[in-house]
Amino acid sequence: MSTLSWVMVLILIPFLGIILYLLFGQRVTRRWIFRKLHFKELQQMNQIVNSQINHIQSSTAIDDSYLLEFRKLITLLLRKNKSFISSNNHISIFHNGNDLYEEIYKDLEAATQFIHMQYYIFEDGVVADRIKDILIKKSQAGLNVILILDGIGSRKYSDASISALKENGVEVLIFRPVHFPTLTNKINHRNHRKIILIDGKMVYSGGINISDKYLISYQEKGFWRDTHLKIEGESVKMFQAIFLVDRYMISKHIFKDLEPFFPDTQERKGAYVQIATNSPESDAANVLNAYFTAITTAKRSIKLVSPYFIPEDTLLMALKNAALGGVDIEIILPGITDSTFVQMSARSYVEQLLHDGIKVYFYQKGFIHAKILLVDEMFSMVGTANFDYRSLAHNFEVNTLIYDQAINADLEKQFEKDKQDADLIVLSQWRKRSIKNKLFESVARLTAPLM
Repeated sequence: MSTLSWVMVLILIPFLGIILYLLFGQRVTRRWIFRKLHFKELQQMNQIVNSQINHIQSSTAIDDSYLLEFRKLITLLLRKNKSFISSNNHISIFHNGNDLYEEIYKDLEAATQFIHMQYYIFEDGVVADRIKDILIKKSQAGLNVILILDGIGSRKYSDASISALKENGVEVLIFRPVHFPTLTNKINHRNHRKIILIDGKMVYSGGINISDKYLISYQEKGFWRDTHLKIEGESVKMFQAIFLVDRYMISKHIFKDLEPFFPDTQERKGAYVQIATNSPESDAANVLNAYFTAITTAKRSIKLVSPYFIPEDTLLMALKNAALGGVDIEIILPGITDSTFVQMSARSYVEQLLHDGIKVYFYQKGFIHAKILLVDEMFSMVGTANFDYRSLAHNFEVNTLIYDQAINADLEKQFEKDKQDADLIVLSQWRKRSIKNKLFESVARLTAPLM
C-alpha cells in the first residue's frame, strides 16, 4: 500500500512528488547497530514471560475469569513483545495537562535515587522550565538524571536550556538528531514515546508531551484534551527496560550495576497490565497487533479516540467487520486539528465507517490528542501510538494495556464527557459536504500510508 501511494504521488504531482519522496520516502539504509541486552533483569523478565506462556494455556490457572476473554491478546504480547503481565499495579488517570504536571512536579521533587525521562516533544515554556529546574536540583543532589529527547519533536528546545542541564550533571541525549540539509530518512523512525521513571517505583506515560499548549489557560488551539497515566507496580520494570534499551541505542553504554533501577515492588492486588512497544527496527508490529487482536476480540462494544485516524487496511477491516457483526463502535476524532492535510485524510474514511454502522464524533471543545481504545467494559489501551501508519510502522511507541473493569469505567466516563463536547456525524448530512472537500479528502487519502 505504501509503495502504491508513492507511485500515485509521483504520477499526479511529479516534481513535488520527487521532492516528497527524497524527504520522506526512502528506506533507512543505515540500520541501528542493535544487539539485545542480556543483563540480569531482562533475563529475569524473559523467565517470567516463558513461565506465563505455559501458565496461561490452562484456564484453571487464571485467577480472574474475565481475563480468559483476552487470553489470545495476552499470549500474543508474551510471545512477540516479551511483555509479562503483572497484577499489582495502581493506576492514576489524568485527562488534562494542568493536573498531570502538578503531580509530576511533586513526584520529581520527592525523587531520592534517579529520574529517567524521554519525550518526543519537550519545548521551552513554563512547564519545561519548571521541570528543568527540578532536574538540575536533583542532579546537584547526587541523583542519576537522564533526559532523552527526540531530534525532530524536541528540535525547538533551546540550546541554552540543554547546556544548562548538561553543565549541572544531567545526561541529555538526542535521539537521531537532524542536521540540515541531511533531512532525508530522518522524518520517520522517530522516538514518539513519553516516559518518566522515578526511583523505579513509578512511571508516567501516555499522550501528553512537555509543552505549555497542554495547559488549560493556553489558547493556541483551544483546550488540548489528552490522557496520561501514572503507574505504580511491577509493570514499571517493563518501562525501565524500554528506557535503558533506548538509551543504549544512542549512547552504546550500559551501567555496570543496573540493580538500583529495578527495585522490588510492593505485592498488592491491583490492575493487570501489559506493555506493547513498536519499533521500526523490529519485524513484530506489536502495537498494531494489539489493536487488531483487541478489536477482533470485542463482543459488545468498542470505543476509540485518536487525533490522527489513518488506519492500516487490516485495522479498518477489523473495525468494519466488528460493526457488521453487531459490536457497537464509537469513534471520537478531532473537529479542530493541528494538521489540515492529516485531518482531510482521516475524514476520507468517515463515510465508509458510517455506512457500516460505526458512530463517528468530531470533538469541538479544542484539539483532542488522546489515544485510547476501550473494549467490552474490561479492556483499555492508553499510550503514545496514534491510529495511523506513522505510529504503527515507522515510530518508536509504547502503549499500556490494562485488563481492569474499574479503570475501563473511569476512561469510559471521560469518553462520555468528550461525546458531549462533540458533534455526532450523520451519514445523510455527511454525504452533502462540498465537492471541494470530497476532492481534497480523496487526494489526501492517496498519501495516507505516508502520514
